[in-house]
Parts: sequence; structure tokens; C-alpha cells
Amino acid sequence: MEMHRWVRNALCAAAALVMASTLGCEAPGVGDPCNPESIPEGGFVRTEAYLETSSVQCRTRVCMVYKLPGYPADSCPAGAVCASPEETEDRIYCTCRCKAPAGSTASTCECPENYDCVEVLDSEFAGDGIRGSYCVKSSTVSEEDS
Repeated sequence: MEMHRWVRNALCAAAALVMASTLGCEAPGVGDPCNPESIPEGGFVRTEAYLETSSVQCRTRVCMVYKLPGYPADSCPAGAVCASPEETEDRIYCTCRCKAPAGSTASTCECPENYDCVEVLDSEFAGDGIRGSYCVKSSTVSEEDS
């Protein structure tokens, strides 16, 4: 009887260990689709990146619009400059901060494959909680971004 209890406990402990290690390896959600909560009047500017923090759509809590020209394809008003569906998919997604300013205690992440760590927000007016580099799709990074 004692042996059965020991085997059962060992199996339960092994199952708990497997479950815990699986949860710890969950993908960070970089690249997951998201919809910006706010679109500037006239649409987005192709030379700028926009960050929405506290986005409940993203496991990373950051939804980024990266250099999108005009309005996203699925929310474009008549007569406005509209991005194609492909541009919308390539330039609006969940991201995470991969590099924080020197001296910052903010958390960072590793960018997954096909993403580069690119400085997106370096303004002195932005707080340390948001300023820094973010994971950007490699296919959308230009030489001036690097």
C-alpha cells in the first residue's frame, strides 16, 4: 500500500513539473494581431511608429502601428488614404520592448525569429516605462531604422 502512495505522489509531482515548465515557455505574443484603439485624424504617418500600451488585445500589452501609410484597411473611411490589407497585417501587431534606456529597471523581452530590435521611441518626453526599442518585423525595417 505504501508503495502505491509513493508512485502516485511521484507521478503527481512529475505532472506538476511538466505543467509548470510548459507554462513558463509560452510564446510572448509578439506578432499577434491587434487593432489600434485610437487612429489619428487623417490616418497614421508612414514615417512614425505608434505604441498603445495596456492593450488588452495583446499578451505583451503593447499594440504597435509601425510606419503605416494612412488608415488600416479594415477601418478606412471613404476617400481617405488607405493601407492595403497586406500592409495592415505587416505593420500592426503586438510587440514588446526589447531594449530599455540605460539605467532603466523596465523589463525587456527577446525578439522572436524574423523580428529585429529597433529603437522606436527615444523622445526625452516619454517616460522610462515606454521609451526604448521594440520588436519590429524584419521585413518592414529599412536601413535608416537600423
